[in-house]
Amino acid sequence: MMDLMVSMAVISVLIALLLPAVARVRESTHKVICASNMRQLGMGVSVYAQDHRERLPGSVFLAPPRSNGAVYPSPERMDTVRLDGDEFTSRRRNLWDGLGLLYGLEYVGAPNIYYCPSHTGNYLYEDAADEWPKVQGQTEIIANYLYRGTGPDDSRVLYNIDPTAALVTDSLRSYEDLNHDGGFNILQAGLAVNWFNDVGDQIAQDILSRTGEDDGGVSDVNDVWDRLDGLPGASDDDGDNGVDG
Repeated sequence: MMDLMVSMAVISVLIALLLPAVARVRESTHKVICASNMRQLGMGVSVYAQDHRERLPGSVFLAPPRSNGAVYPSPERMDTVRLDGDEFTSRRRNLWDGLGLLYGLEYVGAPNIYYCPSHTGNYLYEDAADEWPKVQGQTEIIANYLYRGTGPDDSRVLYNIDPTAALVTDSLRSYEDLNHDGGFNILQAGLAVNWFNDVGDQIAQDILSRTGEDDGGVSDVNDVWDRLDGLPGASDDDGDNGVDG
């Protein structure tokens, strides 16, 4: 009996030691899949731009070019890939928006590409899977990736944007909806995918927890884009800077 108890105690200790390592391996795998999703979205953006005079997919949440305002100036909502029919039917006939246009126009075929496997907050693929095939659907769909839709200088022409500027990143909707701990995958305008190491969780804690609140959620999101441009904190897990996944 004593031998059995000792064996069980040893097994328990081994399991406790192994679980963190297993969790790290799982998260590393999820980060790779997340980066692959962004690459596929980047390929879709590139082909879309080739077919549309080099212009990026548009969004109702962006101010029109050379304009001082927008009907829906909400850059923090650009993880929305299909619009709510009740809110936007009078605005446009095609309710797919932003990165969702890639799916609606068949540049991207698999809806699960829009979802990070590490995401545990709101807006999971499983919750929206039945809505995606309804190409003419009226239900809002929100993805796990935030789309910028412009360059830092508001350019909507892909080849005019600095290749190191951030174009798509992991969800910034709220602190609870972060895809990863410690950083973000980023699709740059040059279509490389890199990891941004959020040293000290400055973006996560100082900015995202306030996103959407009365103290200026929109400006907070724009501040995040500015921080992600040029990858000042970019690294892979080995500590090298600017690594293209």
